[in-house]
Amino acid sequence: MGSDLLVPLLVIVISSIAIYFAGKKFAESSSNIGDYFRIPRDVKGATLDAISSSMPELLVALFSVIIFKQFEVGIGTIAGSALFNLLVIPGICVFLAPVAFKVGKKVISRDALFYMIAVFTLIVLIIYFKTWGLIIAAILLAIYLIYIFEISRHVKKHRKENKPKKNKKINISREFFIFFIALIVIAAFTYLLTSQSIGLSKILGVSPIIIAFTITAAATSLPDTIISAVNARKGNIDEAVSNVFGSNIFDISVGLGLPLLIITLIKGPINIAFVNLEIVLGLLGSTILVIYFFLNDEVLSKRKAAFLLFMYVVFVVYVVLLSIKLV
Repeated sequence: MGSDLLVPLLVIVISSIAIYFAGKKFAESSSNIGDYFRIPRDVKGATLDAISSSMPELLVALFSVIIFKQFEVGIGTIAGSALFNLLVIPGICVFLAPVAFKVGKKVISRDALFYMIAVFTLIVLIIYFKTWGLIIAAILLAIYLIYIFEISRHVKKHRKENKPKKNKKINISREFFIFFIALIVIAAFTYLLTSQSIGLSKILGVSPIIIAFTITAAATSLPDTIISAVNARKGNIDEAVSNVFGSNIFDISVGLGLPLLIITLIKGPINIAFVNLEIVLGLLGSTILVIYFFLNDEVLSKRKAAFLLFMYVVFVVYVVLLSIKLV
């Protein structure tokens, strides 16, 4: 069994490293494109940064449903990535930020609110609907479209008040070229990551959802971590946090809605057999906890950050024990 484990583990590690570096370039280009058009920082964090860093999760969901016929893997990856983003990234960023980790009211009232809506929608869909089709895809995608509409209103207001001018120092053609090349690299290694994660679950004899929730989710969350950590180091707290919420909104609404739409149009509705409800319930509990911390005083202390990191470790250990039937 040891030799059988070596190949998938090696491919997963190499794929994770490749996604890390390609994701870094992808995120840098995305950020430069946002700066070129002078998009507000919290908006850039919630849209361009979030979408670019969430591309691995979207691709995992696409590959899992279209190629590997296991949509549950996509759900597990997105739920695990959302939990990682919610608990680990803010926890790390607090220790990196040179200033108090104070989150702006707009991030909470806009990004956190839409994220709560996305999480509640996901839980309701998983619990009450065993067959997913066009209507559910439309519901998920509609959440993101409404969110983008609110974002666009903020951008228009910002541009009207600040009279933005294009930044001529940024070579926009070069940035778009790097953007698409990095996307191709991410797509290639995400495919390998998905296939080997499913293969690893078969070798270990555990549900592929467990592997997706832990290993695959952590690997695909690397770009999110990079972007938020860089912003936190610069003291851009709103941008770091809005990236977390925006990324999770994109993961749940587009990361699940788009693959579902595609496969439904091709083959019709699909049956969902998501038996590990502890995963999404844990995500709900973590969501409530993090938003409570921000709403309480809008400042995330180092003690609270350490608690968030501890909560992630506890939940992952619980999921692992669950997979080997010790709990």
